[in-house]
Amino acid sequence: MNRVRWLQATWPCSIRTLASRLKSHAFSAQTNDGFLVERVRDAFVEGRHFEKVLFDEVIRDPFGNEQTFERLLYREVEFVFSSQYPQVELRRFPRSLQAFITRTAELTEFATTFVPLDIDTFKWADSIRDVYPRHFRIDLAQLSEVVVEENVMAKMVLSSQLDVRAAVARFTNRRQHRVDRIQIKLEHADELLSLQLAADGTLRTDNPLPREVLDTIRQTLPPTRA
Repeated sequence: MNRVRWLQATWPCSIRTLASRLKSHAFSAQTNDGFLVERVRDAFVEGRHFEKVLFDEVIRDPFGNEQTFERLLYREVEFVFSSQYPQVELRRFPRSLQAFITRTAELTEFATTFVPLDIDTFKWADSIRDVYPRHFRIDLAQLSEVVVEENVMAKMVLSSQLDVRAAVARFTNRRQHRVDRIQIKLEHADELLSLQLAADGTLRTDNPLPREVLDTIRQTLPPTRA
């Protein structure tokens, strides 16, 4: 599964100044973490952050004997920092972003703030549909916080071979609910693509998307909800 996630951020300086600060903490064999800046423009900086993680792994054989091995792994975050919303694009990232976020904030004297997105996935889908209308449909919706009755909530998935949006509206029927994730199908260059859009600004696909499609999905990302 391929993932791309977008975040909001506030930059206390220009993108080129930000790039210079990232370069000042470059990753090398002698550092535990750092950045490799790969491309810089006035509007964006593109690069990767690496964190070196050293830990002990204990192996127990069938006879109860234990051996300890020292293991080394590298956590990588592939990112694009932009001057315009959404200011952060993560193309490859581990479960925890703490080291990456902390180091970036530190290099801007803790004047940088990263803010997770909370968006309307149906509104996002509508904007994508305007660009790729052929064979477009929403064939899955994952709902949570669906109020069944007082003090009773449900989490559920609605799916179909057809578009499920009207069914979602009928099913919820003014019930309070939250749409966490939807799956859309669209045609691009005579190929049917399947994409999952999440309310936290995460895109998931089985295969890497053409650059043109990924750019469109980013550009159509709606503003985060208050």
